[in-house]
Amino acid sequence: MVPDVKESTIIRLLETGDERCMKMMFDTYYQALCTYVMRYLISMEDAEDIVQTVFISLWNNKRGQEFSGSLRAYLFGAASKASLQFMRDRGKAYFVDIELHVDDFLEEMSRDNEVELEKMKEYLYAAIEDLPANPKKVLTAIVFNNTPYKMVAEEMGISVNTVKTYYARALQALRKSLDGKTFCLLFLSFFSSKK
Repeated sequence: MVPDVKESTIIRLLETGDERCMKMMFDTYYQALCTYVMRYLISMEDAEDIVQTVFISLWNNKRGQEFSGSLRAYLFGAASKASLQFMRDRGKAYFVDIELHVDDFLEEMSRDNEVELEKMKEYLYAAIEDLPANPKKVLTAIVFNNTPYKMVAEEMGISVNTVKTYYARALQALRKSLDGKTFCLLFLSFFSSKK
């Protein structure tokens, strides 16, 4: 799969050490990465810290050097590893089975044809439709509309903790009903269209 124009531009700027790549990376990937990392964490602040650390690490370690491969795959892979390390350091539980699928999924996503990806999206949409009303509403607001927890809570007339509970329940239900690749698609494919 050929990288899109925006990703190619970010990589070119990174390779020349041009700081404008950081703003472009932030605008393109930040919200998607924060949402993706939230499958491990409860605190949005922790998710934001991890994503910012991933961006800084990329800049410090890769600027001025040739970069090969998919920037998107690199960022999601780095965010996944950083999140898992964060959880291990704090001795908290996380979705181990998803960790096993992430690297394979990122690699396979570039090889999967559009028909396969569309079929996976259909399974994903069907599984989301089968969720109970409140978890479905919360998941849709957070993942697809990028709505902060606090705003979701205000819109639904519930507490932020209840929003987090519904979100966790939705993720757990989807994790049980979908294979690892399709579950990962929830966090990866929908954001590729929001660049």
